[in-house]
Amino acid sequence: MTEAEKLAGMFKLFSAEARVRIVQALKRREMCVIEITRHLGITQEATSQHLRILRDAGIVRCIKRSLHVYYSLDEQKMALMHNAVSALCEL
Repeated sequence: MTEAEKLAGMFKLFSAEARVRIVQALKRREMCVIEITRHLGITQEATSQHLRILRDAGIVRCIKRSLHVYYSLDEQKMALMHNAVSALCEL
């Protein structure tokens, strides 16, 4: 996969407003699906679908604690994405 294809994939990943809002929320603290659903004001099914996409991309990690699954950002992956976008935008 070329660098351009990787960057295009990153931008596609963040083309959904809900996924951007999930990342913004998870920057503050880890959350379970119910908390994220309430924060976004969308259905739990939609929230879970967006979280699956983010998890498959390696942006979000999950850990099960008792009955709930908690989500957090993978800070290393976010840093790599940040660096890639910053390099693209440099003049």
